[in-house]
Amino acid sequence: MKKNTYKQVCTVMAPYKKKGIPYRRKQIQRLLTILEDIFEHEPNLHDELERIGRKQIIGYWRRTEGESPTTRQEKYKVLCLFFEAANLRGHVPYPK
Repeated sequence: MKKNTYKQVCTVMAPYKKKGIPYRRKQIQRLLTILEDIFEHEPNLHDELERIGRKQIIGYWRRTEGESPTTRQEKYKVLCLFFEAANLRGHVPYPK
């Protein structure tokens, strides 16, 4: 992920990340890992957050099918928060 994209994500999620709440810090780290994976496996995105959509997220869910349902639920929640905070179009598909 490019430095500019990283800064955009941190700026968008700044109100969510509060000092002294380790769970939220963990969720931000999860979000950055998810986005890193999506940008790595989808070369046509060119590190543009606006281009992330349903297809890319479904691809991510398929690549991480081995994770526990609890982990996938927490990742789903942070992705929903990010999409809402960044005003990205579309919605996050629920992991199956």
